[in-house]
Amino acid sequence: MSRRWLYLCFALFLAAIYVPRAHASADRVSFMHDIVIDDGEDADDAVCFLCSIRVNGKINGDAVAFLGSIHLNGEISGDVVSFLGDVAMGDQSRIGGDCVVFGGPLHRSGSTTIGGDTVNFPLIVIMLPFIFLAALIYGIVSLFRRRRYPAYPMPPPPPMR
Repeated sequence: MSRRWLYLCFALFLAAIYVPRAHASADRVSFMHDIVIDDGEDADDAVCFLCSIRVNGKINGDAVAFLGSIHLNGEISGDVVSFLGDVAMGDQSRIGGDCVVFGGPLHRSGSTTIGGDTVNFPLIVIMLPFIFLAALIYGIVSLFRRRRYPAYPMPPPPPMR
């Protein structure tokens, strides 16, 4: 019996060594409520759906906003992605990675720094395939309507007196 207890204690000891330590995540994820990171605050990542991200402190990871904007007066160590929103960088703000903006402007003021690449897709580039598809469907529908309803001749004008 003592040998079984020894094996059990040894297995528990190995499990305790390899189990990662639990810690609170500093990620910020929000839906329809703005994320605000004040001076002196840190966050790992920030993801926002239908809202904006305001950074006055520091984000140690990435910042992503869907249908919202990112206002930066602090520092973001990772990448910044904004889909159908803008990215506004204040004085002395810094992005350590890439900055990707789909369908919105990138505002830079003062001495801002972007460590990686800057990619800015205007809204018309995103909407161009949808515009082409709508024009194609309109052309096909108008061709079928023209064949289905023959053109009637115009009635003669009334006699003049």
